[in-house]
Amino acid sequence: MKTVFGPVPSRRLGRSLGIDVIPAKTCTYDCVYCESGPTTHLTIRRHSFIDPGRVMHDLESYFHDYPQGADVLTFSSAGEPTLYEPLGQLLGDIKRRFPQLPLVVLTNGSLLWDPRVRQDLSAADRVVPSLDAATLDVFQRINRPHPTLDLPRILEGLQAFRKEYSKQFYLEIMLVAGINDHAEELLEIRRAVDRLRPDRIELNTVVRPPAYGYARGLSGKAMEEVLRFFPAETSGVIGCFEGAAPVMDSQDLPSRVLELVRRRPCTLPEMAASLGVPLESLGDTLFHLLQKNHLIRYRFNDLDYYRPGSAGK
Repeated sequence: MKTVFGPVPSRRLGRSLGIDVIPAKTCTYDCVYCESGPTTHLTIRRHSFIDPGRVMHDLESYFHDYPQGADVLTFSSAGEPTLYEPLGQLLGDIKRRFPQLPLVVLTNGSLLWDPRVRQDLSAADRVVPSLDAATLDVFQRINRPHPTLDLPRILEGLQAFRKEYSKQFYLEIMLVAGINDHAEELLEIRRAVDRLRPDRIELNTVVRPPAYGYARGLSGKAMEEVLRFFPAETSGVIGCFEGAAPVMDSQDLPSRVLELVRRRPCTLPEMAASLGVPLESLGDTLFHLLQKNHLIRYRFNDLDYYRPGSAGK
């Protein structure tokens, strides 16, 4: 299992070098919109899935090859990062070794009721939990949680973390058409937001192929209408990735492409920006990966996306 991937062209962070310490699709939720696909191991039990020293070795190797290869380090896996039991130790080790790079954890927030999880996250520069629902019915429909998870307890965990955490506390709200975009739910989410007082509220919607085909994103106009429900001074709609990676060499390009798309489907321009190679350099690589069924190409929202084929998983 490789623990470092990307950098991924993040719409919120720029060139985000991903750190993945969770086996694919091991999660506390089975969200309908997840770009990593359906959850295959639904759990709330934390484990030491991989040795922290292996992660540090992978980071050292990456930055040896690409000294300017990322804008930010992000725990963002095809699963829930807080399920990693040595998370606090690893975050501390990374921050001491790479103090110049912001360290971000993207989490669904489902385990913040656990004081150990809250303590583990204290070394991060920014923590971005999700809050997609504030009523039980919508919570069940959109997040499809582990049966032992309780929404009031999750909300209490978010509040406890907010009180204890002194660094950047952002909140992401993922909007799915017909599920959590109606006024009644948005008002309930707003009430929760007012109690949490996050530094920033990031509104997001389905833009990549989701785990379940019925999950659809909102239009730009609809997202602007949703934005009115939240504090104008701290809220925004996550925009498109516009950054450009410095040009890297194209060594081992096929494996780097596969590592990227295993975590999230990507378009050709996203791949080029993320991997730091010109668009034309990807042409032959993608052609051969498609021919060997390591990749498949398909349409979503009028864009061509690439994800692993049966031979590339």
